[in-house]
Amino acid sequence: MTIDEKAVSGSDHTLQTNFDYLQAMLSEAFPVLETENSDAWQSLINSTQLMDMPADLEIMTPASPCEQFFMILEGSVRVFQQTRDDREVTLYRLSLGDLCVLSINGLMHRKAYGAFAKSETPLRVLMFTRDQFFQAMAISEIFRNYVLTSLTDRFNDMLELMETTVFESLNSRLICILGKMSRASGTDDIHITHAELARELGTSREVISRVLKGLEKKGCINLSRGVIQLKM
Repeated sequence: MTIDEKAVSGSDHTLQTNFDYLQAMLSEAFPVLETENSDAWQSLINSTQLMDMPADLEIMTPASPCEQFFMILEGSVRVFQQTRDDREVTLYRLSLGDLCVLSINGLMHRKAYGAFAKSETPLRVLMFTRDQFFQAMAISEIFRNYVLTSLTDRFNDMLELMETTVFESLNSRLICILGKMSRASGTDDIHITHAELARELGTSREVISRVLKGLEKKGCINLSRGVIQLKM
């Protein structure tokens, strides 16, 4: 993930740390890096910045330059696009163990970010400058392979998103996302508003409400304020 310095000006806090502490946090969030402890890697990690950011912070916009890269140690980020009529569609989320492909693309090609990124929870991140990112790629085969694997996995996720958006009905997509949320939370009660679901699926709140009412009439769900109970 990259970060727009202007977007977080006055809201982030750089923390003073040492390699052992940073590596322990990295290993917890990115277990693949647990065995990376060369002298070059230690020197690099000691030169990075550990930062805290608040929830609901607009970290990047489509025009933001990609000059930095961060790895999420705590919290989550939503990456999304906005249509001309101000509708939002979620591209993907980033949490522990995830790398942002838009950031990597922007760093490699010196391009703008091309989307919006907003923190969903308070964040703790390890910040790399552009030069530090490429240094990490050069000195660590483990890190380099992880970046390449992440690019491939996220590319496949994006292809799946395009396929479902183009070829599947809104009903099917809505049922699918409700099922994923239920499995992730371990409960049939999903705490989400119709407006939030509309942002996830790139449509309007009114359309989502209409589809949910139809599912309720079929006995698939129960609706109450801010909660959708699955009965499927």
